[in-house]
Amino acid sequence: MSDKLVLDMWKTGPPPATGQFQRYPSRFWINFARAYPGYITYHKGGKVTVNDGIRVLHMFSGSIEWGDTTDIRPDSEASIIAPYDELPIPDCTYDLVIADPPYADFFSKTWVKPSKFPIPKRILVEGARVTKPDGLTAILHIIKIRNWKEANTKWIGGH
Repeated sequence: MSDKLVLDMWKTGPPPATGQFQRYPSRFWINFARAYPGYITYHKGGKVTVNDGIRVLHMFSGSIEWGDTTDIRPDSEASIIAPYDELPIPDCTYDLVIADPPYADFFSKTWVKPSKFPIPKRILVEGARVTKPDGLTAILHIIKIRNWKEANTKWIGGH
């Protein structure tokens, strides 16, 4: 995986020094491209490209180079600066919405409610709202969102 993509994926903070991501840095995108070939293509060397005709929104990641991006922090250089649960985007706009929220107390201090993490259910509801009816909303989160059915979505797998 290229250094640029690694930086893109961790704009909200540095990765831990050890762990799955460090041992297998490109595995996520390889597996995502295999499971959902209609959306993105993973190229040797770590480059990821969006397939023709696919509109992508990447929440919480203003630095990624493909698709539209959202973040609450102006210094993230996101294309849309807004709270994750109040995006100024019309319903059913994107084919693919990827949300990669922060997980640690350090990162949570930069969000709307300083003492709270982004709420997974609210991330899912907003992501589903801006996703086209046959599109895909992917949340890269360490927990399963228990009330995913309330967002009129279908659970298709976990990490």
